[in-house]
Amino acid sequence: MGLLRTQARRLLAIPFLLEGVQTLRDPAPRAKELSPVIHELSRKYSWLPDNPELLVRLQGATGVAGSALLMSRKAGRLGCAVLAVQSLPTLVGERRSLTSGDLNGRDSARTTMAKDLSLLSALVLVATEPKRRPPRAVWEARHTADLVRRRSLEARQTARQRVRKAAGRMKR
Repeated sequence: MGLLRTQARRLLAIPFLLEGVQTLRDPAPRAKELSPVIHELSRKYSWLPDNPELLVRLQGATGVAGSALLMSRKAGRLGCAVLAVQSLPTLVGERRSLTSGDLNGRDSARTTMAKDLSLLSALVLVATEPKRRPPRAVWEARHTADLVRRRSLEARQTARQRVRKAAGRMKR
């Protein structure tokens, strides 16, 4: 992966990391914002706890963990998927506040939602980008090694057959 892509992935993870740390430190504002969504979901799904602060802390921890995965070059796709799923409740809460807010707050909510949707789409792009092909020299080296391996196997089999034929002639 190129230097530019590596740095872009790290920069993409920064907002989620900062937001996750802030949410872990002070979950009350986010819990207040998401409490209608959480109460509604907990009524539909009995396994979901009706504790907005706990779920917001879990969302913050998920953001930190997903950011760490995305920043490390080991599990970037998994990190993107975790962060995309983690950002969905926030988008639902922002949409709810966008439809039921004052006119002055709607403009800032609309801007925030547009930024969050842009981050979500960037996560989806990074998570679904195709795996890059290896450089031509690497492909040629692998192909050559595979060819040598096959030819040496054929040579061994041919040598064994000739030795068996020669041993059979000597016994006669």
